Amino acid sequence: MPNGIYIQTEYHGKLIRKIVCNGEERWFIGSDCAVTFLSMDDCMAAIDACRA
Repeated sequence: MPNGIYIQTEYHGKLIRKIVCNGEERWFIGSDCAVTFLSMDDCMAAIDACRA
């Protein structure tokens, strides 16, 4: 699979993106690709934790 952003969605006003880089799928919130997650569910959990 080529490199690039493949999914972009919004959850509680925060943008979630799925990116593929060198064959590895990673998820991140907004434009902060320094902090990545293994799944969209992990991103949603992180957003929920910040809202609590």
